[in-house]
Amino acid sequence: MSANKTNNVMIRGIIYALISSITFGTLPLFSIPVKAEGMSTETLMFYRFLFAMIIYGAYLLFRKANFKLSKKNIRDIVLIGGAGYGLTGITLVSSYDYIPSGIGTTIGFQFPVMISIFMWIFYKEKLQKSIYISLALSLLGVFLLSYSPNTGLVSGYGIFLLTITNLMYSMYIIGVNKSSMKDINSSVLTFYVITVAMFICLGLSLIRGSLSPIPSIASGVDILLMAVFSTIIANLTLILAIKAIGSTITALLSPLEPVTAIIIGIIVFNETINLQIVIGVIIIILAVILIVRKGKNKTQEELIEEREVK
Repeated sequence: MSANKTNNVMIRGIIYALISSITFGTLPLFSIPVKAEGMSTETLMFYRFLFAMIIYGAYLLFRKANFKLSKKNIRDIVLIGGAGYGLTGITLVSSYDYIPSGIGTTIGFQFPVMISIFMWIFYKEKLQKSIYISLALSLLGVFLLSYSPNTGLVSGYGIFLLTITNLMYSMYIIGVNKSSMKDINSSVLTFYVITVAMFICLGLSLIRGSLSPIPSIASGVDILLMAVFSTIIANLTLILAIKAIGSTITALLSPLEPVTAIIIGIIVFNETINLQIVIGVIIIILAVILIVRKGKNKTQEELIEEREVK
Protein backbone atom coordinates (compact mmCIF):
# COMPACT_ATOMS: atom_id res chain seq x y z
CA MET A 1 0.00 0.00 0.00
CA SER A 2 1.31 3.48 -0.87
CA ALA A 3 2.41 5.96 1.79
CA ASN A 4 -0.55 8.25 1.00
CA LYS A 5 -3.07 5.45 1.47
CA THR A 6 -1.35 4.40 4.69
CA ASN A 7 -1.52 7.99 5.94
CA ASN A 8 -5.22 8.11 5.09
CA VAL A 9 -5.77 4.93 7.11
CA MET A 10 -3.88 6.48 10.03
CA ILE A 11 -5.92 9.70 9.85
CA ARG A 12 -9.22 7.80 9.75
CA GLY A 13 -8.08 5.63 12.65
CA ILE A 14 -7.17 8.70 14.72
CA ILE A 15 -10.56 10.30 14.04
CA TYR A 16 -12.35 7.07 15.01
CA ALA A 17 -10.33 6.85 18.24
CA LEU A 18 -11.12 10.46 19.21
CA ILE A 19 -14.85 9.99 18.55
CA SER A 20 -14.85 6.76 20.56
CA SER A 21 -13.05 8.43 23.46
CA ILE A 22 -15.50 11.35 23.66
CA THR A 23 -18.65 9.24 23.32
CA PHE A 24 -17.49 6.76 25.96
CA GLY A 25 -16.93 9.76 28.23
CA THR A 26 -20.64 10.68 27.99
CA LEU A 27 -21.69 7.53 29.86
CA PRO A 28 -22.17 9.30 33.24
CA LEU A 29 -24.34 11.98 31.59
CA PHE A 30 -26.98 9.39 30.65
CA SER A 31 -26.55 6.71 33.33
CA ILE A 32 -26.51 8.70 36.58
CA PRO A 33 -30.00 10.29 36.16
CA VAL A 34 -31.54 6.86 35.44
CA LYS A 35 -29.90 5.28 38.49
CA ALA A 36 -31.15 8.20 40.57
CA GLU A 37 -34.69 6.99 39.78
CA GLY A 38 -33.94 3.65 41.45
CA MET A 39 -32.93 1.40 38.55
CA SER A 40 -30.20 -1.16 39.29
CA THR A 41 -26.95 -1.05 37.34
CA GLU A 42 -27.38 -4.44 35.67
CA THR A 43 -30.94 -3.58 34.59
CA LEU A 44 -29.81 -0.20 33.25
CA MET A 45 -27.08 -1.94 31.26
CA PHE A 46 -29.61 -4.49 29.99
CA TYR A 47 -31.86 -1.76 28.58
CA ARG A 48 -28.83 0.10 27.22
CA PHE A 49 -27.65 -2.91 25.25
CA LEU A 50 -31.20 -3.97 24.30
CA PHE A 51 -31.93 -0.58 22.71
CA ALA A 52 -28.54 -0.59 21.01
CA MET A 53 -29.04 -4.13 19.69
CA ILE A 54 -32.47 -3.32 18.21
CA ILE A 55 -31.39 -0.03 16.60
CA TYR A 56 -28.11 -1.31 15.27
CA GLY A 57 -29.52 -4.69 14.24
CA ALA A 58 -32.22 -2.97 12.18
CA TYR A 59 -29.57 -0.84 10.51
CA LEU A 60 -27.44 -3.86 9.63
CA LEU A 61 -30.46 -5.76 8.26
CA PHE A 62 -31.26 -2.75 6.09
CA ARG A 63 -27.66 -2.80 4.84
CA LYS A 64 -27.96 -6.58 4.27
CA ALA A 65 -24.94 -7.34 6.43
CA ASN A 66 -23.48 -10.83 6.56
CA PHE A 67 -24.06 -12.15 10.11
CA LYS A 68 -22.38 -15.51 9.54
CA LEU A 69 -19.88 -16.59 12.19
CA SER A 70 -17.60 -19.56 12.70
CA LYS A 71 -17.59 -21.57 15.92
CA LYS A 72 -14.31 -19.90 16.86
CA ASN A 73 -15.83 -16.48 16.22
CA ILE A 74 -18.76 -17.29 18.51
CA ARG A 75 -16.47 -18.52 21.28
CA ASP A 76 -14.28 -15.44 21.16
CA ILE A 77 -17.20 -13.01 21.00
CA VAL A 78 -18.86 -14.62 24.04
CA LEU A 79 -15.76 -15.07 26.18
CA ILE A 80 -13.78 -11.96 25.20
CA GLY A 81 -16.16 -9.53 23.56
CA GLY A 82 -19.43 -9.89 25.41
CA ALA A 83 -18.04 -10.76 28.83
CA GLY A 84 -15.17 -8.29 28.63
CA TYR A 85 -17.25 -5.37 27.42
CA GLY A 86 -20.52 -6.23 29.18
CA LEU A 87 -18.99 -6.62 32.63
CA THR A 88 -16.93 -3.48 32.08
CA GLY A 89 -20.10 -1.44 31.69
CA ILE A 90 -21.59 -2.86 34.90
CA THR A 91 -18.52 -2.31 37.08
CA LEU A 92 -17.81 1.18 35.72
CA VAL A 93 -21.37 2.47 36.19
CA SER A 94 -21.58 0.75 39.60
CA SER A 95 -18.49 2.68 40.70
CA TYR A 96 -20.43 5.94 40.26
CA ASP A 97 -22.37 4.98 43.42
CA TYR A 98 -19.16 5.24 45.43
CA ILE A 99 -16.89 7.67 43.55
CA PRO A 100 -17.70 10.88 41.62
CA SER A 101 -18.20 9.98 37.95
CA GLY A 102 -15.35 12.13 36.63
CA ILE A 103 -12.85 10.66 39.08
CA GLY A 104 -14.18 7.14 38.53
CA THR A 105 -13.85 7.39 34.76
CA THR A 106 -10.30 8.71 35.13
CA ILE A 107 -9.27 5.84 37.41
CA GLY A 108 -10.90 3.44 34.97
CA PHE A 109 -8.80 5.01 32.24
CA GLN A 110 -5.65 3.10 33.24
CA PHE A 111 -6.35 0.15 30.95
CA PRO A 112 -3.27 0.83 28.74
CA VAL A 113 -1.08 -0.06 31.74
CA MET A 114 -3.02 -3.32 32.12
CA ILE A 115 -2.73 -3.97 28.38
CA SER A 116 1.07 -3.68 28.55
CA ILE A 117 1.23 -6.07 31.50
CA PHE A 118 -1.10 -8.57 29.79
CA MET A 119 0.94 -8.38 26.59
CA TRP A 120 4.05 -9.16 28.66
CA ILE A 121 2.42 -12.09 30.47
CA PHE A 122 0.53 -13.72 27.60
CA TYR A 123 2.40 -12.60 24.47
CA LYS A 124 5.95 -12.34 25.87
CA GLU A 125 6.36 -8.69 24.88
CA LYS A 126 9.33 -7.06 26.59
CA LEU A 127 8.48 -5.08 29.73
CA GLN A 128 10.33 -1.79 29.30
CA LYS A 129 11.35 0.71 31.97
CA SER A 130 8.59 3.05 30.81
CA ILE A 131 6.00 0.50 31.96
CA TYR A 132 7.38 0.50 35.50
CA ILE A 133 7.37 4.30 35.52
CA SER A 134 3.83 4.39 34.13
CA LEU A 135 2.62 1.90 36.72
CA ALA A 136 4.13 4.00 39.53
CA LEU A 137 2.55 7.18 38.09
CA SER A 138 -0.82 5.45 37.75
CA LEU A 139 -0.78 4.32 41.38
CA LEU A 140 0.19 7.83 42.48
CA GLY A 141 -2.62 9.29 40.36
CA VAL A 142 -5.17 6.88 41.83
CA PHE A 143 -4.01 7.78 45.34
CA LEU A 144 -4.43 11.50 44.67
CA LEU A 145 -7.90 10.98 43.20
CA SER A 146 -9.17 8.59 45.86
CA TYR A 147 -7.64 9.92 49.08
CA SER A 148 -8.39 13.09 51.01
CA PRO A 149 -6.40 14.23 54.08
CA ASN A 150 -9.72 15.12 55.74
CA THR A 151 -11.92 12.15 54.87
CA GLY A 152 -9.41 9.42 54.02
CA LEU A 153 -10.02 6.92 51.18
CA VAL A 154 -13.01 7.86 49.01
CA SER A 155 -14.20 4.26 48.65
CA GLY A 156 -12.20 1.06 48.73
CA TYR A 157 -15.04 -0.82 47.06
CA GLY A 158 -15.27 1.80 44.33
CA ILE A 159 -11.54 1.38 43.64
CA PHE A 160 -12.04 -2.40 43.51
CA LEU A 161 -14.84 -2.02 40.92
CA LEU A 162 -12.64 0.23 38.79
CA THR A 163 -9.77 -2.27 38.99
CA ILE A 164 -12.10 -4.94 37.61
CA THR A 165 -13.18 -2.45 34.92
CA ASN A 166 -9.56 -1.98 33.84
CA LEU A 167 -8.89 -5.72 33.80
CA MET A 168 -11.97 -6.60 31.74
CA TYR A 169 -11.62 -3.72 29.29
CA SER A 170 -7.94 -4.57 28.70
CA MET A 171 -8.97 -8.14 27.90
CA TYR A 172 -11.54 -6.81 25.44
CA ILE A 173 -9.12 -4.44 23.67
CA ILE A 174 -6.44 -7.12 23.30
CA GLY A 175 -9.02 -9.69 22.23
CA VAL A 176 -10.30 -7.56 19.35
CA ASN A 177 -6.78 -7.42 17.92
CA LYS A 178 -5.45 -10.88 18.87
CA SER A 179 -8.39 -13.29 18.54
CA SER A 180 -10.52 -14.40 15.61
CA MET A 181 -12.61 -11.27 16.18
CA LYS A 182 -10.10 -9.29 14.14
CA ASP A 183 -11.37 -11.08 11.02
CA ILE A 184 -15.04 -10.17 11.59
CA ASN A 185 -16.57 -7.15 9.88
CA SER A 186 -16.38 -4.22 12.34
CA SER A 187 -20.10 -3.42 12.16
CA VAL A 188 -21.17 -7.04 12.64
CA LEU A 189 -18.69 -7.53 15.48
CA THR A 190 -20.08 -4.46 17.25
CA PHE A 191 -23.61 -5.88 16.98
CA TYR A 192 -22.64 -9.28 18.37
CA VAL A 193 -20.62 -7.83 21.25
CA ILE A 194 -23.58 -5.64 22.22
CA THR A 195 -25.97 -8.60 21.93
CA VAL A 196 -23.91 -10.91 24.16
CA ALA A 197 -23.46 -8.10 26.69
CA MET A 198 -27.24 -7.61 26.71
CA PHE A 199 -27.90 -11.27 27.55
CA ILE A 200 -25.26 -11.21 30.29
CA CYS A 201 -26.89 -8.17 31.91
CA LEU A 202 -30.35 -9.71 31.54
CA GLY A 203 -29.12 -12.86 33.26
CA LEU A 204 -27.64 -10.87 36.14
CA SER A 205 -30.86 -8.87 36.51
CA LEU A 206 -32.93 -12.07 36.69
CA ILE A 207 -30.56 -13.74 39.14
CA ARG A 208 -30.58 -10.69 41.43
CA GLY A 209 -34.31 -10.11 40.99
CA SER A 210 -33.69 -6.50 40.01
CA LEU A 211 -35.31 -6.46 36.56
CA SER A 212 -37.83 -3.60 36.46
CA PRO A 213 -39.65 -1.38 33.92
CA ILE A 214 -38.15 1.90 32.76
CA PRO A 215 -39.37 4.36 35.44
CA SER A 216 -40.11 7.42 33.29
CA ILE A 217 -40.04 8.92 29.79
CA ALA A 218 -36.98 10.96 30.78
CA SER A 219 -35.15 7.78 31.79
CA GLY A 220 -36.18 6.14 28.52
CA VAL A 221 -34.71 9.05 26.57
CA ASP A 222 -31.47 8.86 28.59
CA ILE A 223 -31.19 5.12 27.95
CA LEU A 224 -31.87 5.64 24.24
CA LEU A 225 -29.17 8.32 24.01
CA MET A 226 -26.79 6.10 25.96
CA ALA A 227 -27.49 3.27 23.53
CA VAL A 228 -26.76 5.46 20.50
CA PHE A 229 -23.80 7.53 21.69
CA SER A 230 -22.11 5.62 24.54
CA THR A 231 -22.72 2.19 22.99
CA ILE A 232 -23.21 2.01 19.21
CA ILE A 233 -21.06 4.96 18.12
CA ALA A 234 -18.46 4.46 20.88
CA ASN A 235 -17.99 0.75 20.21
CA LEU A 236 -18.07 0.89 16.43
CA THR A 237 -15.51 3.69 16.26
CA LEU A 238 -13.36 1.88 18.84
CA ILE A 239 -13.25 -1.29 16.77
CA LEU A 240 -12.63 0.68 13.57
CA ALA A 241 -9.78 2.53 15.30
CA ILE A 242 -8.18 -0.66 16.64
CA LYS A 243 -8.34 -2.31 13.21
CA ALA A 244 -6.94 0.80 11.49
CA ILE A 245 -4.16 1.89 13.85
CA GLY A 246 -3.84 -0.89 16.44
CA SER A 247 -4.51 -1.08 20.19
CA THR A 248 -1.47 0.98 21.18
CA ILE A 249 -2.17 4.15 19.20
CA THR A 250 -5.88 3.89 19.97
CA ALA A 251 -4.99 3.94 23.67
CA LEU A 252 -2.74 6.96 23.09
CA LEU A 253 -5.72 8.94 21.80
CA SER A 254 -8.11 8.05 24.61
CA PRO A 255 -7.46 10.81 27.23
CA LEU A 256 -10.55 12.66 26.01
CA GLU A 257 -12.71 10.04 27.76
CA PRO A 258 -11.86 11.06 31.36
CA VAL A 259 -11.65 14.72 30.37
CA THR A 260 -15.18 14.53 28.92
CA ALA A 261 -16.47 12.73 32.03
CA ILE A 262 -14.87 15.27 34.37
CA ILE A 263 -16.33 18.23 32.45
CA ILE A 264 -19.77 16.59 32.54
CA GLY A 265 -19.39 15.87 36.26
CA ILE A 266 -18.54 19.48 37.05
CA ILE A 267 -21.12 21.15 34.78
CA VAL A 268 -24.06 18.75 35.06
CA PHE A 269 -23.66 17.04 38.44
CA ASN A 270 -21.86 19.81 40.36
CA GLU A 271 -19.00 17.51 41.29
CA THR A 272 -16.23 19.31 43.14
CA ILE A 273 -12.71 19.61 41.80
CA ASN A 274 -9.54 20.84 43.49
CA LEU A 275 -5.84 21.05 42.78
CA GLN A 276 -5.20 17.54 44.10
CA ILE A 277 -7.77 16.08 41.69
CA VAL A 278 -6.38 18.08 38.76
CA ILE A 279 -2.85 16.84 39.52
CA GLY A 280 -4.11 13.25 39.85
CA VAL A 281 -5.87 13.44 36.48
CA ILE A 282 -2.79 14.89 34.79
CA ILE A 283 -0.52 12.22 36.31
CA ILE A 284 -2.76 9.36 35.12
CA ILE A 285 -2.98 10.83 31.61
CA LEU A 286 0.82 11.23 31.55
CA ALA A 287 1.21 7.62 32.68
CA VAL A 288 -0.98 6.45 29.79
CA ILE A 289 0.83 8.62 27.24
CA LEU A 290 4.22 7.41 28.48
CA ILE A 291 3.30 3.73 28.31
CA VAL A 292 2.00 3.88 24.76
CA ARG A 293 4.53 6.35 23.37
CA LYS A 294 7.28 3.70 23.32
CA GLY A 295 5.19 1.43 21.16
CA LYS A 296 3.88 4.11 18.82
CA ASN A 297 6.63 4.06 16.19
CA LYS A 298 6.84 0.28 16.23
CA THR A 299 3.08 0.03 15.79
CA GLN A 300 3.15 2.44 12.86
CA GLU A 301 5.93 0.48 11.16
CA GLU A 302 4.08 -2.81 11.67
CA LEU A 303 0.91 -1.24 10.30
CA ILE A 304 2.68 -0.05 7.14
CA GLU A 305 4.28 -3.47 6.62
CA GLU A 306 0.95 -5.22 7.18
CA ARG A 307 -0.87 -2.97 4.70
CA GLU A 308 1.85 -3.47 2.10
CA VAL A 309 1.62 -7.25 2.45
CA LYS A 310 -2.14 -7.12 1.95
